Amino acid sequence: MTALMLVLALVPVVVGANAGWSVTRPARAMPPALATVLLTVFALTVALVTGMLLCLTAYVSTVSMFPALHPADWNSPYLYRECPIPAGVGLGVGLLAALLMTRALVCVVRVAAGLRRTSSVAAGLPEVAGLSIMDDETVVAYAVPGRCSRIVVSTGLLRLLDGPGRAALLAHERAHLRHRHHVYVQLARLAAAANPLMRPVSRAVDAAVERWADACAAREIGDPVVVARAVGAAALAGAGDPAGPGLAMGPGPALAAGGGDVVERVRELLEPTTRRRTVGVRLGLMIMACWASGVVVVAWVHSVVELAEIAFRTGRAT
Repeated sequence: MTALMLVLALVPVVVGANAGWSVTRPARAMPPALATVLLTVFALTVALVTGMLLCLTAYVSTVSMFPALHPADWNSPYLYRECPIPAGVGLGVGLLAALLMTRALVCVVRVAAGLRRTSSVAAGLPEVAGLSIMDDETVVAYAVPGRCSRIVVSTGLLRLLDGPGRAALLAHERAHLRHRHHVYVQLARLAAAANPLMRPVSRAVDAAVERWADACAAREIGDPVVVARAVGAAALAGAGDPAGPGLAMGPGPALAAGGGDVVERVRELLEPTTRRRTVGVRLGLMIMACWASGVVVVAWVHSVVELAEIAFRTGRAT
């Protein structure tokens, strides 16, 4: 039984370790909106279940090392017999869990600080109908979510694009705000901070929201070629700019090179890929497998702890 529980506990780790090739690449064949949602849920699931199992392992296996931090009616020998994890290993697992939780907390603090800083900069710019134009020759375009919700575009980027291109740019950024893409992006980055195995998935979410916004812009403009030209022009200008693409100020996704492979985005606009429903089904099954393994392991440990309490009371009575 213990060996089976160990195998189940490793399910989210194995799933997460193979996410780079088994999840992110096939997700390109999914509609971008569905890919964004499922990839975000997948990243959060793996990070949460893995963290939960790490904390549970560390807590149960360190009874003999830190008795004051555990209930007094736990029978340590019985627990070790049913969960034969050395206290030293449990301590190492606990330190790893603490490190990952600290990384997640730092990520939250950085996101909050970045959003506050960007909102502050955007609030200082003149705004008309949700649009602020920044007098800057760098190629900058980003959507600012929150109370100061608006689109910020540099004069350098506006000069670069023609009328239809500007319309495509604004439609792209409006899609980011309307569908709250920053929430998916930041949740995926939080999951990657809590579990580094989720970094490829986080990058895939970045790319998916860009494809999603591109698709929305193409529907609004009515011509995907115009959107593809705007994406390509902004990416090329950003790559040649000494200051870079000019996307670092925005806390959320932005047009051009900052949110995914530009070549893939242009190809998706000009030659949409064949959608495969099986990819979404496979991703959903992996999500359910992670949660199922976590629930089964937690339930098993709970039953072992209850039996350890009975063993303690029985031994005390005798």
